[in-house]
Amino acid sequence: MIKNVAFRSFPVLRRPPGGGTDGGMKTMRMVFTEVMGAQERLEEAFPDDDIVMFDGPLDKEELIREAQGASVLSVFIRTRVDKDVIDSLPELRMINTRSTGFDHIDAEHALEKGMAVTHVAEYGPHVVAEHTFCLLLACARDLVQADRSVKEERRFDFHPFRGIELRDKVLGVLGTGRIGSEAIRIARGFGMKVMAFDMYPNEALAQELAFSYHSLEEVLGSSDFVTVHLPLTDDTRGLIGRVELQRMRKGSILINAARGAIVDEDALREALDSGHLRAAGVDVIADESDPGASPLISSERIIITPHIGFYTGEAVDRMLEHSIDIIRSFRSGKIKGRVPVEYVSASKARSS
Repeated sequence: MIKNVAFRSFPVLRRPPGGGTDGGMKTMRMVFTEVMGAQERLEEAFPDDDIVMFDGPLDKEELIREAQGASVLSVFIRTRVDKDVIDSLPELRMINTRSTGFDHIDAEHALEKGMAVTHVAEYGPHVVAEHTFCLLLACARDLVQADRSVKEERRFDFHPFRGIELRDKVLGVLGTGRIGSEAIRIARGFGMKVMAFDMYPNEALAQELAFSYHSLEEVLGSSDFVTVHLPLTDDTRGLIGRVELQRMRKGSILINAARGAIVDEDALREALDSGHLRAAGVDVIADESDPGASPLISSERIIITPHIGFYTGEAVDRMLEHSIDIIRSFRSGKIKGRVPVEYVSASKARSS
C-alpha cells in the first residue's frame, strides 16, 4: 500500500500476514528513511517483515510517530536520531545508518539503552577523495568563474584566470582514515608532497604512502592546500577557527568534504574576503537544512556542492547492500558494522 503524501514523506508500507522465518526470528517491523529509490530492493531483501519506507528524511515528531513498534530503524544523514527519539521508541533494538558518518545519531545514548548502532564502515572511500580533488582542481584553476565568464558574460578571455599547479605543491591532509588515505594516494599521482595531521597517527600508513605526521599548526602553516577528512566529534567541532585559518599560508586553498561544523564558517568567510585564502571548496556546511543561513553562500571565492561527495550510483548501491547485510546479520543474532563509539567516548572523556 502506498500513501501518496509529500515527496519527503513517501512511505511504502507492507504488512505480511504471517511471521517470518529468517534466522528463526519472528516478523520484524523495520523503518527506512531516505531510501533514494531502493524500495523494490528492500522489499526483496526482507520479504517476511513489516516495512515502512520514506523517500526523504523525517523530523523528530514524524520519526517518533512512524517508528513506533519498530525493531530496526535504518536512516541516512539527514534524519537525526537523538536522545528524545531513542527514548520514545521502547521496542527499537537496532539503529543503522547507511553512511560512514554517524554524528546524526546519539550513539552513546542508544548503546546505554542496550541498542545496537551500526554504520557502513566502507562503501568506497575513493568516491569522496575523488570529489575532494574535483573541488581542489576547480579552486586551483578558477573553473567555476571561467565557466561563468564565458556563458554569462560572453567573454573568452583567459587573463583573469591564472591558476596554480598541483605538482610539487604541499597538500595538508587533516585525518588519515579511509578517505584521507585515498586523498593522499591521489595527491601522489599529481606529484604533490603530503603532510598530515591526525589525533591517532597511523605510522604504518605513513611509511606505506611516504608522508609524515605533524602538529596541526605545522600542517596549516606549511601547506598550499589543506583538505579536511576528520570525523565530527567534540574534539573536532570548530577545530578550524580564526586562529587556525590565519596560520594557513597566504593564498592557500581549503577543502572540506568531511563535516561542516569542523570549520568555523564566519572565520572562513573572513579569511576569504580578506584575501588571506585564495579560495575554498566545500561539500558540507554547518546547517545543511538551511543553506541560506550560511555566511559562505554569497562568497565568490568559494565553491559549494550539496554533500554529493559520496553520491554516485555505484556508491549508493554499495551502501544499500552493506546495510542489508548488516540488518540480515542482526536478524540472525550477529552484529556487523558497529560504530566506533570508543572514538567518541574518548573524545568526550578528554573534553570533560
